[in-house]
Amino acid sequence: SEELEKSESGQLVHRSLERFHAAHPSISDLGEGEALAALQAIVEDVFAAAEADNWLAIGWRLRWQNRLPAYLDWQRAREQAGWRWQAAEVKVAKTLSLSNGAEVELYGRIDRIDEAANGRSLIDYKTKSLASLRKAMNEDIQLPAYALLAGGAVEAAYVALDDARVASLSCPEGLEEAAAAQGERLVGVFSALHTGAALPAHGADAVCQWCEARGLCRRDHVADA
Repeated sequence: SEELEKSESGQLVHRSLERFHAAHPSISDLGEGEALAALQAIVEDVFAAAEADNWLAIGWRLRWQNRLPAYLDWQRAREQAGWRWQAAEVKVAKTLSLSNGAEVELYGRIDRIDEAANGRSLIDYKTKSLASLRKAMNEDIQLPAYALLAGGAVEAAYVALDDARVASLSCPEGLEEAAAAQGERLVGVFSALHTGAALPAHGADAVCQWCEARGLCRRDHVADA
């Protein structure tokens, strides 16, 4: 696609925040104007290559820049609550032992890790609204999977970047239990696959109806069978 997709724009948003916090792990000692100017400059630099390739990327950059003051407000409140940025784009992995003695590796990359006096927080940036994230929270498996991978975290949360007011949404109470449940689910699924169980054809109707591969995907054929 010649046009910059929202997912690609999201990657640039992640990259700009990674560079900003690496340069300014704490913004409490920066003035509001100073912090905004520093983040603005990084965003423009990160988006520059995409804009040179297609000027429509400017729209995505402006959309993100309109959210920067709200993001910095959230970051200041975060620091006032005792959290401090520690790292970004952290690669993590965990080996899971299956019932037949085989092993599989679960791996991923965590957008951001903060630390406070009571432990670590795992953060995932989302270029979505808080309402859309909250709506899907009951079926969320990403944050528990992060907690399973990182181990020992006291919080796992999404940060919604697409609203006028940036806010976070934490995994419900019982993060350790949710992480353990995801580990058990994965071990059960892969143990079954190793014994020859058929791979389920998953798919949500609300998403499948817009898919360009509809008719080619095995989901319809398996469902019909």
